[in-house]
Amino acid sequence: MVDRSLNYLNEIPISELKGFGEKRVNSLHKSGIKSVTDLIRLFPKKHYDRSQIMNLSDVSPNNDKEITIFGKITDVSVFTTRTRLRITTLTITDDTGIARAKWFGPQYIASRYKKDDIVAVAGIPDVKKTGTVEFKNPAIETFSSEQDLSETGSFISFYPKIDGVPNKILRDGIKQALKRIPEIKDIIDQKSLNDHSLYSRIDSYQKIHFPESFDEYKEAKKRLAFDEFLYLQSLFNHSKKQYSAEKKAFEMNIDNLYFDLFQKQIPFELTSSQKKCINEILNDIKKTSPMKRLLQGDVGSGKTIVAAAAVTATISNGKQVALMAPTEVLAEQHMISFRKYLEFFNIDIHLLTSSVKDRENIYQIIERGDPVLIIGTHALIQEKVNFKNLGLAIIDEQQRFGVEQRKKLTDNDDYTPHQLVMTATPIPRTTALAIYGDLELSVIDELPPGRKKIKSRVLSGGKKDNKEVYATANEHLKNESQIFVVCPYIEESENSDIKAAENVFKLYESEFEDYNVGLLHGKMKPDEKEHKMLQMQNGEIDILVSTVVIEVGIDITNATLMIIESAERFGLNQLHQLRGRVGRGKKQSECIFHITEGKSNSKITIDGQARLKAIEEHDDGFKLSELDLQIRGEGKVTGTTQSGLSDLKIANLRTDYEILENSKDYFSNINDVDIKNELYKEAKMLFPNFGKIEDST
Repeated sequence: MVDRSLNYLNEIPISELKGFGEKRVNSLHKSGIKSVTDLIRLFPKKHYDRSQIMNLSDVSPNNDKEITIFGKITDVSVFTTRTRLRITTLTITDDTGIARAKWFGPQYIASRYKKDDIVAVAGIPDVKKTGTVEFKNPAIETFSSEQDLSETGSFISFYPKIDGVPNKILRDGIKQALKRIPEIKDIIDQKSLNDHSLYSRIDSYQKIHFPESFDEYKEAKKRLAFDEFLYLQSLFNHSKKQYSAEKKAFEMNIDNLYFDLFQKQIPFELTSSQKKCINEILNDIKKTSPMKRLLQGDVGSGKTIVAAAAVTATISNGKQVALMAPTEVLAEQHMISFRKYLEFFNIDIHLLTSSVKDRENIYQIIERGDPVLIIGTHALIQEKVNFKNLGLAIIDEQQRFGVEQRKKLTDNDDYTPHQLVMTATPIPRTTALAIYGDLELSVIDELPPGRKKIKSRVLSGGKKDNKEVYATANEHLKNESQIFVVCPYIEESENSDIKAAENVFKLYESEFEDYNVGLLHGKMKPDEKEHKMLQMQNGEIDILVSTVVIEVGIDITNATLMIIESAERFGLNQLHQLRGRVGRGKKQSECIFHITEGKSNSKITIDGQARLKAIEEHDDGFKLSELDLQIRGEGKVTGTTQSGLSDLKIANLRTDYEILENSKDYFSNINDVDIKNELYKEAKMLFPNFGKIEDST
């Protein structure tokens, strides 16, 4: 059978294309372009409408839209300012007027273009009083003649810069490559194309490069984004099947009576969302194929109690449970919470961190296979730790751990523990499907009843607002409540106006002499941190000045005020996490986002202003995560680039939510084995980094 997938085109080297000699081929290879497939998937970074080419004499002084002019270079000049800024100017004429194109900084402009070159220049024009048209940092391309320009079609495609290969040569090569496209079978049948309003694959590749309108370009992009998400679904599906086939988990007996008993013994009523998530997890751990499930929910949604249900179920079957947290503070908080929730079940719980003194005894308990819950940090994956009977591994804040660290906890030659991954950072559902497609997803999408909304406001760094911060703090203290004050850095820096924890600690000590003010930061010794945390929990500290070490972990029901200093310096999700440290009790809580002293909102970056506006107006973590994507782009959505996301060339997590959902639905309904095989074959070829994770830890 003749291969008619994109793999077929991938076997055709670009050296077979006319005009691609050794020098150009080597340049393309350095950019990762080796085959016809690579070339047609070199998507344009921009298109310019050829119909908008104007004579220079027709350019209006009031024009604020991008235009294209076409003319001859009459002069090339370079000027270096006193501050060593390099300004390159090309003078261009078209028989009707003069234009100057200026670039600030780039070195290559002056060497790449010369007098008498015919060029197309695209950008927003600025018409001077002299009538000269000026462009700043425009797009530019060389042509041999006006006839040459006319052959580009209605739109001119501009591609990422590749040394030694001009845009025109790239377009010529892509035209040749696209002639091979009709040989390739479409992986989506005609009926499905109609149902989802999608272009054919042939049309999509043609029109992404040479559209006749922007609508054609958008429709082509939609289809190719659909394909990319399909590839991810295919790879995730194959990964899941392979994992289930190769790995075996302990068989556990879990019935409905157990769930009823668990609900009766905990001190509060579970939300319907919590019950749903618990049922999903319990149904998974009944199976002999190991569970891989992501549990996510907003701040304060009650993920810990859901995990506690899985812990009791596992231990009641005589198996061990390990919970790995990224910090000692969070591990200690989990220790307190699980002891409270699981008191009735008489479960043996131990803490294993680098600061625990009696570690040898814990090592023996683990190696004997005693049914216990071990809560710890990286200490859980040291060589001395040998779980004999590990039935469930819970990884909290999983994005903070490296790949190898997670594997050490879950790898076992005989039996693979069930995995429950928890994150306190809400991720939009569609984004989670893309990032964690190899995990089943459980979402707690409601807060416990009676939880009061945290009042939030942004205050500038002026003297008046500083007094308001202190006045608000006084009100909470008089109500016998506790306060968190969070700062970005530990020590004051000469080069920074950011409020440092040590400096703020002194200010609050001076301002609130009648109250106990504490200081907590990551550079303190573990026993010092633990002591401060216990003091706060016991009500011995009224105001705790801290760095972001408390972002997750400390749960103080009597804390009703969170003051975040230099709030403009924090990320949106981080601000939300910090705010979630209060509002855990019955009293009304509030959060003040305090801008750095001496600054006003107008002096903050546009992104910074957007973050502060969003956090002040919204308290839904999932909504804030969507806004965060819009503000900063998808980037490393969870701190980690995972499972091929870095290989997405045209799909966009910020804008293509609906396309992702549709592709997922389509994939789940594919019954044709041949199509699935073709899809997987292409996916493996196009996503070579799938499964590799670039950690930010």
